[in-house]
Amino acid sequence: MQLELPEPTDTLTTLLDAYCLTGGRDHRGMHRLKWTLDFWKSRYGETPVNQISRRDLSLHIESRRIQGKSNSTINREISILSAAINYAVRRWGWQINNPASGLYLKPPPGRLRWLSLTEATRLLAAARQSQAPHLHDFIVLAMNTGMRRSELLRLFPGQIDLFTKKILLEPEQTKNGKRRVIPLNNRAIGAIRSRIQFNQDNGITPTRLFMQKNGRPVVQINSAFKVAVDLAGVEDFRVHDLRHTFASWLVSSGVPLPEVRDLLGHSSIKETERYAHLQPGLLHKAVSVLDDMPCT
Repeated sequence: MQLELPEPTDTLTTLLDAYCLTGGRDHRGMHRLKWTLDFWKSRYGETPVNQISRRDLSLHIESRRIQGKSNSTINREISILSAAINYAVRRWGWQINNPASGLYLKPPPGRLRWLSLTEATRLLAAARQSQAPHLHDFIVLAMNTGMRRSELLRLFPGQIDLFTKKILLEPEQTKNGKRRVIPLNNRAIGAIRSRIQFNQDNGITPTRLFMQKNGRPVVQINSAFKVAVDLAGVEDFRVHDLRHTFASWLVSSGVPLPEVRDLLGHSSIKETERYAHLQPGLLHKAVSVLDDMPCT
């Protein structure tokens, strides 16, 4: 089937459907992409693209803010619409100004919540009591590798090398689209061996590391995780905060930021600098050089 490329005079729905089949295929997070495209189609779907103005989108942004949507959510919506129009300009030769270009809000400070050692102990104890047999190992592996939830749940057994103590993530599995090697400490290896043993004991031929007793992969962790968090009495803690815990514990123990950046798979050291204030004694060491200055 040959795709008929849309024109600027076609509706936004026509553009977004064509973009989803072409440029959108390279987008990371296809489920979120399709949801956002449907969101735009529900609002401007029948409007010709060349009639969507910057004023329209500015009013849309203000409306979303009044609805209580976060700057990050609004920025994601605008960025996907902008990407679709830019794709049409670059690849299909559209002669049109992008009305979404530059309409971004200042992102809020990144969330930074991590577990204390006492909280971690309580959470792991609660996870052992969970009806989800995979939860404890998931938490241990997350806290000791810094891997994202999606990276862990999509992990294939063949990507794990217990001999060399590492996991190899392929570009399509990582947020920045780059291959990443995850070194494994003894606690992480223990969690992996526990999952392997679980699969063997239940006669499961694993397609993922994290499997259910029925032989299907684990696809969501939120419900069981929330139950364990509540049982442990840990307040304001989410699955992604396990990644913050990994990074915060490393920095607090003196691991240099560039090494933490590489372990987390950050594209830039700026992303890792949110943990810089946790470096032990760094600022005190800096000002202590003045102690040797002669007083006048």
